Amino acid sequence: MQRTVTWQTSLKPSRAYSPRTSPAAWPRRPTRCASAASGTARAATVPVWETLVMLNLAPEIPQNSGEQQELLDTFWSLQYRAPGACCASAGPVVQSASRDSSAGARAAVYYRFSSQAQAERFVAGSAFADAKARLLGSGTVSLSLWKVLVPSDMEALFKRGPAFESGVDLVLVLQPASASQGQGQQQQQVVPSEVVVELAGRLQRAAMAANAVQVSVGADVMSLDTKYVWMARFPQEDSAQRFLRSAAVTELAAGLMAAGSSPPAAAAEAGQAQAGGQVQGGLTLVSMALIEVGAVEQSQRRL
Repeated sequence: MQRTVTWQTSLKPSRAYSPRTSPAAWPRRPTRCASAASGTARAATVPVWETLVMLNLAPEIPQNSGEQQELLDTFWSLQYRAPGACCASAGPVVQSASRDSSAGARAAVYYRFSSQAQAERFVAGSAFADAKARLLGSGTVSLSLWKVLVPSDMEALFKRGPAFESGVDLVLVLQPASASQGQGQQQQQVVPSEVVVELAGRLQRAAMAANAVQVSVGADVMSLDTKYVWMARFPQEDSAQRFLRSAAVTELAAGLMAAGSSPPAAAAEAGQAQAGGQVQGGLTLVSMALIEVGAVEQSQRRL
């Protein structure tokens, strides 16, 4: 069962995701992403597009059930039908929190593409639509898409090797503080680039100090409002929890609450949100999700 808790609560060890079908049974991955990497071998970094699909499962699908496993298997395997896909991972959401105290998604699938056009064609394509119609029922999906630069070496680009075999993906969603406080729509869209760069640097330094393997951050082009998605892979849940307790995150998280918070507690936390946003120069944390990933990454690359 998914838990929605505050930062201080530690996670218990949970089952890692792995596909029920052997990876050797999947078709070979399209090679366009690899071609893009080889074409920029002299560059220090390569641009890629991160694609995150948060699965808001229907109530009739029990947590950790066979239906949920089939859904994760199916969405994870769609990478092999998507030109330009570099890698993918999938798993249950084991911890979440949001400013509006909503229940949040119960599972997530992540893809990396070599171009925005390929990512957009994938989420708008028939294979993705068929999977949603067949498996989600009354459930819905939330999509985020952002551009990042990653090191041009193969392990970093394709998330291959022992460092990426298992762990957790932590996703933070950031918005202008004025948006979270319900202020004017025209003001909430203005975020100076130096604010984003400074905050991204602070979060990255804190994440690396907690043994993060790879970090990405960018503006979500799928969102109608200004939104930034920050994502990091940690080798263990304990490492992610240590990062969440860091000063860089706790300042941002003022006002963020777990589902089910009492109104007095929520009001007190909300009263601190403005201070937290001002400390970070106008950006504040509106939601977070901790996604468990299994030991499927390395076997995917061996196809």
